[in-house]
Amino acid sequence: MRLRMDEFDYELPPSAVAHVPVEPRDSARLLVDRGPCQAPQHRHVADLASLLEPGDVLVVNETRVMPARLPLRKGTGGAAEVLLLEPLASGPRSALQIAGAVGDQGWAALVRPSRRIADGTVLVSERDPNVQVIVRQRLDRQRRAVDVLVDGVPLVDVSQAPLLVHAGEAPLPPYIDPITARNAIAQRIGVDASDSHAAREALADRYQTVYARTDGSAAAPTAGLHLTERVLHALRSNGVEIATVDLTVGLATFAPVTAEHADEHEMHVEHYRVPAATLAACDAAERIVAVGTTTVRALESAALARQPAAETGTSDICGWTELFLRRGAEFLVVDGLLTNFHLPRSSLLLLIDAFIGPHWRGLYETALANGYRFLSFGDAMLLRRSSGQ
Repeated sequence: MRLRMDEFDYELPPSAVAHVPVEPRDSARLLVDRGPCQAPQHRHVADLASLLEPGDVLVVNETRVMPARLPLRKGTGGAAEVLLLEPLASGPRSALQIAGAVGDQGWAALVRPSRRIADGTVLVSERDPNVQVIVRQRLDRQRRAVDVLVDGVPLVDVSQAPLLVHAGEAPLPPYIDPITARNAIAQRIGVDASDSHAAREALADRYQTVYARTDGSAAAPTAGLHLTERVLHALRSNGVEIATVDLTVGLATFAPVTAEHADEHEMHVEHYRVPAATLAACDAAERIVAVGTTTVRALESAALARQPAAETGTSDICGWTELFLRRGAEFLVVDGLLTNFHLPRSSLLLLIDAFIGPHWRGLYETALANGYRFLSFGDAMLLRRSSGQ
């Protein structure tokens, strides 16, 4: 039986969507799953150390979000926008690259309005005249190749992303009102909301995890936005080890599912790295709890990559993954999951269904009835893998 996407629809009232994150981060509410036969508990992320046990390993995605959204102008004055995804040189080569029609020095990007921007169009930053974007050929149905120039010098690597800090901004999801979020966070920390650069910086900082290290993502691993140094310290003090992975968040995570059936959805690739130390910690763990769906995909991708050898590794495992976890998938590593509440009909919701089974719907109904805040800046759930896995 094919998996229909309308099985993953639910009514999400606009009032349930969080536009502003709570402060402090760990005051976010936490719905604790106790299985399909027991009512969930209502806790807070600050309580996490009391919910895990000594010997558990909590794994976080330490990717860092780039100022990837670039508001731009055409030569005619018309508005445009480019969302940088990844450098072409570091990604898997497209058919156009293999054929030599597209070089390796640019970026894969989402361009809006793509249909009205011809190949070769030069766009200039609204905020930093030293930043230009040259739009190139289509890579596929959604992505275009672009060249990014700062003072005439091409940007070719994610390590150069800080050069875009004045031209770009945090790539908030489209369901978050950026003005509401920016003004609220600026007021909260005492920054003048009328100073657009300072306000954008404040919002960009809040859209990073406290442990973000590796530049490259076009969106945040949002489950980790709830964690604080206080919570991490409490976990370590309670005998819980903190381990890291790096999955560069891109289209595979946030692209909507528009197909009628799940198996028709195109899962884009994302780069991941699981360090040898994390593999060793997971091998020795009593229980492995992933923070966010991106961490799940990194750990499960690494497990599949080394499964044929059936041995513990002493080296990092890295590569490109298009792993699409949905009903019937086998989870080889992850036992528990700290995650947000996700959009209807999304690949992330399919992963939750695969992980805990159909009682996700009851948890979502409970959350909505009790005023939980949904999506990237919202509250969280702590899930345990179903016994069928």
